[in-house]
Amino acid sequence: MSSVSPDWPPPDPRSVVHQHRPSRAAYAFAVVLPLILIGILIAPLGVALALRAKSAGDFGADQPRNAVDGGPGLDDPYFPDAGNSGYDVVKYEISIDWDVATQSMHSTATIIARATEPLASFYVDLALQTDKVEVNGVDAGFEKDGFQDVRVTPADPIAADSSFELTVNYSGAPGQIVRDQAHAWWATGEEWTVAGEPESAAWWFPSNDHPSDVALMDISIRVPADLQAISIGRLESADTGTEQDFNTWHWVSRQPSATYLAFLAIGKYQIEQGIVDGRPYVYAVSMQLSAEDRKKALVQLQKSGATIRVLEQMFGPYPFTEVGGVVPAHRMWFGGLETQTRPVYNARSILNDDYAPVLIAHELAHMWFGDNVTLRQWDDIFNNEAYASWAQWGFAERTGGRPADAKLNETYEKTKGQPKFWQITMIDPGPDNLFDAIYVRGPMALQALRNVIGDEAFFTLAREWGERPGSRSLEEWMAAAQSQTTIDLKPFFDAWIFAPVAPARTAANGFRD
Repeated sequence: MSSVSPDWPPPDPRSVVHQHRPSRAAYAFAVVLPLILIGILIAPLGVALALRAKSAGDFGADQPRNAVDGGPGLDDPYFPDAGNSGYDVVKYEISIDWDVATQSMHSTATIIARATEPLASFYVDLALQTDKVEVNGVDAGFEKDGFQDVRVTPADPIAADSSFELTVNYSGAPGQIVRDQAHAWWATGEEWTVAGEPESAAWWFPSNDHPSDVALMDISIRVPADLQAISIGRLESADTGTEQDFNTWHWVSRQPSATYLAFLAIGKYQIEQGIVDGRPYVYAVSMQLSAEDRKKALVQLQKSGATIRVLEQMFGPYPFTEVGGVVPAHRMWFGGLETQTRPVYNARSILNDDYAPVLIAHELAHMWFGDNVTLRQWDDIFNNEAYASWAQWGFAERTGGRPADAKLNETYEKTKGQPKFWQITMIDPGPDNLFDAIYVRGPMALQALRNVIGDEAFFTLAREWGERPGSRSLEEWMAAAQSQTTIDLKPFFDAWIFAPVAPARTAANGFRD
């Protein structure tokens, strides 16, 4: 995510589960023939019940005693109810039918997941209305708890390490959902977009809504034929050809995505498609913008391929198979959001000739830092935003702009006398300051590290970190940085990552003069 302003100034178990079990047969020979015949008749029934019990859970007669209840959260220190325990998602298959008149959706999501423990029940995150739930094709119980937690109780417990399929039918108007300051739904005329960080998925599909659990996405959106529906990944088809008045847009991601990195935009868009460096691209700009502004925005988006080539010099091969960008008409509070393969850009920001190139560099750098490598917890935000913000400096440096070290010195001089700014640390910025000081203190810390360990170690660290998919923490990043040098980096990290004051202007802290 990026700021709107080009300058980015510092900020002043509850139910019992019953399983079918075969009763233990007691066969006793008797002199009465009918009893023998009854015994012969009920024996196959006992075998059938036994087979049914095994196939339902795959872990035997003591299954109910071992099954546990998954939790409604992953104990994230900033967002305790984000995500859910007990399973990992492999793939989301989402089918949305959008009603323009009511601005609501009637949808079905199929979640393919793997249980990490034997589950009697588990949760999904969904703020819309849940209408029906099935687990492995069998009706399951469900109950809403709070803003987004939906507890699912399958008819039979799920075995640990087994795959299962959850199908949720749901409906509602996302624009009517409000949660404190969280705002993920945007509407401007006949144009609607759901995108946001750290929250947005619960507004439009059930999920394990935490960046540590990534999954493939298969998204279909049925809309009136005069509208377009944009999402992440590759556009498989824009019209199934089966309805005269409606089109179904089908998008498929070929690499796993965190839930907040998926988005949905519905409206009238000018769309350009093609291939750049072997990768399909889709650029979309709202028709609510003037013809002149649409042309200008598309010119900026078309620079994405060249921007990626510069970023690859620093961070290694681009980690995804598609490229793109979307410019809605909404006046969003962010300048850009790193939705996977296809960032969402604020029109005011993308139309700023001076800001647009570095904004695009920022959001595309997130494809490595934030999208390919995701957060372990939300307090690890440095791993995302520090690198994306430094990428603006590195991009400018490699395209005829000011050296990144000059930006470090300039930014430090502007901020060193602002104690409130430095009180926001990188190790624990707090949920209320998650997207504040990081955009300024983060790139300063990285450039200072570059000065301390040298270019070879700095860019080796960036490539090795950014090219390997996974969910990792800030502590793991510091350990990876230390592995690139014999210099003891503890004092450096104490100054730049942990301390609530400005680092001293010393060579040990990464200042060259």
